[in-house]
Amino acid sequence: MTTATNVIVIGSGFGGSVSAASLVDVGFTVKILERGPWRDSLPNQSQDIPNRVPFPTEGRHFFSKLVRTVRNNKLPGGKITLNKKGFYDVFLGKGLNIACSSNVGGGSHAYGGLNMLPPTPGYWDNITSNLSDQQMASHYRGVLKKMGSSVPDDAHMPMSIRKRFAGSDIIQSDAEAGNLQMGYLLPKEAGNPQEVVTPEGVRRREISPGEGGFLGSPSGGKTPLDVAYLYGAMKKGLEIYDQHEVLAIRKSLKQGQPRYCVKVENHHNGQFEEHFADHVIVAAGTLNTLELLLKSRDGDKGLGGMPRLGLKFGSNGDYFGYWYLKDKTQDLTQTLPVNGYVRLQEPPAGGPLNIVEAPLPCPDKLPLPRWIANKMRQGTMIAGMGKDAMDGVVSLKKGKLSVTYNPDNSPIFANIRQQLDLIGEKTGSRVFAFKRPTTVHPTGGACIGLDETSGVVDDKGEVYGHPGLYVADAAALPKPVEGPPSMTIAAWASHVAEQLIAKLGNQP
Repeated sequence: MTTATNVIVIGSGFGGSVSAASLVDVGFTVKILERGPWRDSLPNQSQDIPNRVPFPTEGRHFFSKLVRTVRNNKLPGGKITLNKKGFYDVFLGKGLNIACSSNVGGGSHAYGGLNMLPPTPGYWDNITSNLSDQQMASHYRGVLKKMGSSVPDDAHMPMSIRKRFAGSDIIQSDAEAGNLQMGYLLPKEAGNPQEVVTPEGVRRREISPGEGGFLGSPSGGKTPLDVAYLYGAMKKGLEIYDQHEVLAIRKSLKQGQPRYCVKVENHHNGQFEEHFADHVIVAAGTLNTLELLLKSRDGDKGLGGMPRLGLKFGSNGDYFGYWYLKDKTQDLTQTLPVNGYVRLQEPPAGGPLNIVEAPLPCPDKLPLPRWIANKMRQGTMIAGMGKDAMDGVVSLKKGKLSVTYNPDNSPIFANIRQQLDLIGEKTGSRVFAFKRPTTVHPTGGACIGLDETSGVVDDKGEVYGHPGLYVADAAALPKPVEGPPSMTIAAWASHVAEQLIAKLGNQP
């Protein structure tokens, strides 16, 4: 099977959905190739999306749909695929574990719903002369509006840090502790969520306590990219090919064909396909984007070039722990996916870090032993983010994806661990932290640079030496965001699409 279009977008997460929708808005013919499936959410049901796959939120689906692939260099072929319709990929690398999602809508189903700008002003300044915080501000505003971002009050957040630690001389509980932008459909009447139908005919249910965490939001209470971007773009002609895994990108060889041939495995029928376009936007998620570009560069009749590909890879300083609060009087899972910042009233030297509390999924529908369910109700996840050294390397070794990352090079991990220990010590509720960092926000490896000796893409997202090939996800980010990166990825993707439209003179 061979097909052609103006633009192919690989991946439907924050990079892919935003760039694809922006291009469709001005008349380009665009197709998204997404290896993951549509999920069986209330919004997708209301749009009659076919081939829907359950979330891993209840019953047997927790085990059968949770993990797609486990990757490690010691495994045969470098990976074991458990279920091609699974929700997460897990990579066990040297010095770092990585988790990424696999769905139409990408990470918008798996993240906690935080819609935040970089916590440190000036993120986009001093990268190149054509990028700045001021220039990117309109892109952030547009994305926040589409996601329906707002700041929940305590009435909507039953287990908020502000309420639980009100008057504490240990944990901060001022207004700032919960002042987080979130992409949820909040109930008009707190505590009484209702099903609604949007003006576009999309059914959603206002978010309920205990729903919408990192196992997905079947009711659509947490705003997914499906709702925010994809449905509207589909009505304007966007084609979405779910469960189509891209294997390689090649230059077209035949005269008269578009310049790029994208080789795909169709998981619906097991067939291999070729899709053609003059412009290809890669937004498969950082690790998948890097693997795809490495294979496309180095394989038979590969693209070549990209000498900096795989360098300056980072973790965004992600570090997780389990905060065992041992509170048997409350069910800590019955709240929003994020409860607010966790900051000591007397932080150690260096000041407070970006640490948030994220409740575990409600165990009511999960087939778990009672003792595990009780641990989930009596504790929460606690997650820190910050500035890592971003000196990791992603490469292919004998065809296997390899990640080399030394967390000892990044003081942020010791700083977060110190604060987690202090939080546990001062509250009398121990924080069990994992020794090896785990990131759900990998960044870099195909970074923005001034030329091909300092980066992989220019400040428009276009790959040096390969006109028409773009990177629109976190692989392009040249430094850690130091906070939740979803809005920064989306703003970058909006910028990439804007630059492509400007380059082509708004003429598909």
